[in-house]
Amino acid sequence: MLACVSALFAFSLRGATCGNCHPREAARFAASPMARSIGPPQPLPQGRVEHALSRAVITSESHGQQMIHRISESGLIAEYSIAYQIGSGRRGRTYAVRIGDYLEESPISWYDGHGWDVSPGFESLKLLDADRPITSTCLFCHAGQSKFADEDGRRLDPAVPVSGIGCDRCHGPGDEHARHPTRSNIVNPTRLSGARRDSICEQCHLEGDVRVVNPGKREQDFRPGELLEKTIVPYLLRRAGQQRPAVSQVEELAESQCARASGGRLWCGTCHQAHGEAVDRKRQIREICLSCHASLTKQSHPTMDADCVACHMPRRSTSNIAHVSVTDHRIQRPGSAAPETGGASDTIVPWRRPDPQVEQRDLALAELQMGYQQKLPEMLKDAVRLLESLPGAQQSNDPDVLANLEVVYLEASAPEKALALAQWAAEADPRSAAFALNIGIACIRAGRAKDAEQQLKRAIDLDPSLMQAYAELAVLYDRQQRTAEAKETLQRFLRWNPQSIQFRLALKQ
Repeated sequence: MLACVSALFAFSLRGATCGNCHPREAARFAASPMARSIGPPQPLPQGRVEHALSRAVITSESHGQQMIHRISESGLIAEYSIAYQIGSGRRGRTYAVRIGDYLEESPISWYDGHGWDVSPGFESLKLLDADRPITSTCLFCHAGQSKFADEDGRRLDPAVPVSGIGCDRCHGPGDEHARHPTRSNIVNPTRLSGARRDSICEQCHLEGDVRVVNPGKREQDFRPGELLEKTIVPYLLRRAGQQRPAVSQVEELAESQCARASGGRLWCGTCHQAHGEAVDRKRQIREICLSCHASLTKQSHPTMDADCVACHMPRRSTSNIAHVSVTDHRIQRPGSAAPETGGASDTIVPWRRPDPQVEQRDLALAELQMGYQQKLPEMLKDAVRLLESLPGAQQSNDPDVLANLEVVYLEASAPEKALALAQWAAEADPRSAAFALNIGIACIRAGRAKDAEQQLKRAIDLDPSLMQAYAELAVLYDRQQRTAEAKETLQRFLRWNPQSIQFRLALKQ
């Protein structure tokens, strides 16, 4: 309780304390999972996990307020102090290591009801380390207050502390509202309708299979009251028998007969209260259901105090996170077949269509990502066709289009064409370390070793955490028999992160 009270005044709308005027709502929100989406690690039992592929052993220990994750692998030990736990703990917790101004994901996570195990996405790796970057895209949904000081959304601004989801995530900027409180200068989701209302939930709870950010935008540009597709466009893969990922509640609810018959009245906020759920959750949901289903038969519902969710929204496993089950939001009759989603097999469609001027561009980028992820050659071909048929001005002024086309041409063994595109992308976004790295790789493929060396060094200067840039540069030196410079490149990364198992092993070879 004391933690909730102390957190009450941490929630602000761009500096305006919400709890001054809305103490009840702020207190309830402070105790909610959203408000506890990220924070210092909480003590947990010690854990030990053996990873089969890498033969690594990862342990977790809590000492007061400090948590240590230790990786033993190939005769080396890496020890990391945990800076943040990500997740409220209702389903599990993933952990972030802070190295300088960068966050990296730990390879071990806590799963509610199971305990410690390998973090999602690390299962198939042959070498484990705390080396998966946590970027602005990750923190968009898991953190409220955070700011990045680089173009690629990797380096945190040290002047801005990372904190949990705040009031502004649903209500929008509130400085003006704090000065002159009126209904017109604050967003209340319950007073919105349709897509603008739903977009507030969808910004984090509609993951889709691919999300494409519109040109010139970042995820953080979305503001409550706007349409999500003005900033971010989620795309869904239509495939027979496809298992759902963990974050797919919005899609499932839209497929349900209840939502389709409600004419837009049934939405996330009908059952979920962002300021804290009701104490008697079972009764609250039953009353909502009975508002439409008042004439239930005793034969089908012998007891009228039954748990509607347990029968009609059972928990299911997910396709992308082990040990985690989520509530099935399709609201089905027990034993009935799943609602038909429509669409041909292996096609990708937007959740809602974006503006016509970016529709072809966004679809192409979505198809490209999905085609590579799922190994769908026909989808890849269509993506390339769409990208190449974009107007010249749209191609040359869009760094994301250029960077993706560059990947295509590198895959197709057309390095000179890829290099030209990489250079255009870097000119459009000269502070991007990722684009400098892309030029370096294209130069290597084109046989321009001197230019590659220059660009890889520039990428490292822009982002000292960019492991691939160091690796590519070290390999380039090694091929030129510049052994001392190859070792110095590896040592330079180890000066940034002395714990890296991968680079310490490379230095031994």
